[in-house]
Amino acid sequence: MSQTTRNIIKIAVISDLHVMAPQLVINDGTAFQEYLNQDRKMLHESPEILDTLIGNILQLMPDLVLVTGDLTKDGELASHLLVAEKLQGLVDAGIQVLVVPGNHDINNPDARIYDGDNTQPAQTITRQQFAEIYRNMGYDNDSQRDPDTLSYRRDINNQLTILAIDACMDRLNTFIAKGDAQDHCKTSGMLEASSQQWIVDQATKAKAAGQRVIAMMHHHLVPHFHMEDTLAAPYMVKDAKQLCRQLIEAGVHVVFTGHLHISDISQTSSREGNMVEVATSAAVGYPCQWRVINCNPYSGKLQLHTRWVESLPSQPDFGERARQMFVNCIPTIVHGVLNRYWNEVSQAIDNYRHQHPFIMRYVNLPDTPEGTANLLLKHLQESVTKAYIAFAEGNEGGNDHQQLVEQLIKGMGHVVNETVRGILKPIAKIVLRLRIYGIVRLVLRSILEDRNDIGTAHEAVINDHTAIVSF
Repeated sequence: MSQTTRNIIKIAVISDLHVMAPQLVINDGTAFQEYLNQDRKMLHESPEILDTLIGNILQLMPDLVLVTGDLTKDGELASHLLVAEKLQGLVDAGIQVLVVPGNHDINNPDARIYDGDNTQPAQTITRQQFAEIYRNMGYDNDSQRDPDTLSYRRDINNQLTILAIDACMDRLNTFIAKGDAQDHCKTSGMLEASSQQWIVDQATKAKAAGQRVIAMMHHHLVPHFHMEDTLAAPYMVKDAKQLCRQLIEAGVHVVFTGHLHISDISQTSSREGNMVEVATSAAVGYPCQWRVINCNPYSGKLQLHTRWVESLPSQPDFGERARQMFVNCIPTIVHGVLNRYWNEVSQAIDNYRHQHPFIMRYVNLPDTPEGTANLLLKHLQESVTKAYIAFAEGNEGGNDHQQLVEQLIKGMGHVVNETVRGILKPIAKIVLRLRIYGIVRLVLRSILEDRNDIGTAHEAVINDHTAIVSF
């Protein structure tokens, strides 16, 4: 579909496939089960999920498929080869497929082979290998390439161009096997100034040529809840506001993303114009959604619909199983996040302790990630689970979640009661009401009421599943 001339261009968007090649599990034992328990990704089923998605897409026969990163579990060569082979089926059917990498996909120290109680490194890939493996999916000579990243511009026809943005930081990943202190895969996203300028220049050129521009990337450009850039910074590209403003000025008004495994549409508005971000949930974990878009470059409208993977050939009840796995994984996710970021949490607590020694004399916080996780789950697990499911599924604003907001606030009060003692307990409650609860309410309302730019003149609610977007 290099030169489609129809008014309507049909696009499918899938994200966070996290496919794991079956040969990476020699013997399913303790090692692999421990990995599975850290997350809600259904790795055993991942190849079949992708097969099912591809089957659904072939029935739809869109002109274009966008894949917004995290194609593999952890960047294993074997997994990439499997994904490319399966996606090639779409290409062979005459459907154009465009991919970008996610933070899991390249130079990843977590690429492992599992054998009972043991693991060993699996071969991961370089950036050059990524471009070679997916040559037929955005990285051939029909694309304009950024010399420093895996970003590219692809002209679909004279009216539409796709701007694929790679903000991954895999060059900074560390390997014990290479002499580093730890194995670490960077979750965050960032663009160097030269690449940022290249992206803006390409958008500007496309606009000057009379083309509409759709952007795609793995990391978020527009916050999906209040203070995401602070509370969940690794999910947003660094300096997102600046890049967003520059892209709006260059004529880009919509971007498709993934990364957070949620189905959510967010919007930010400014004097320069609007930017709408469509985040698509992970194919490999509940709610297992994907997008279908009717794109009209002439009118500048995108008509967006959302579809679910509800069953697999081997699992007719796949949708319900995926949801139950999601619910069951909440405690593990809380423990995993605190373990992963415990150094940062401890440092923040220590800093506050030094700044406010009198107050901290009356605060008895757990001194381990396990203890902190258990405290939070004791008082917040039920409400956090409900909130997280609503956020992931999308269209939270279609339901009345005021009671859930109050339940979460009440749970926070119970945490204070358990950790603050003596004369400071009533003072702590006052401080929470005056300084913390207001912020928490804004965060929760932005999620559970689906409010974009909450508290500003541009506040708006957007349907996460069905929408008409100007671009």
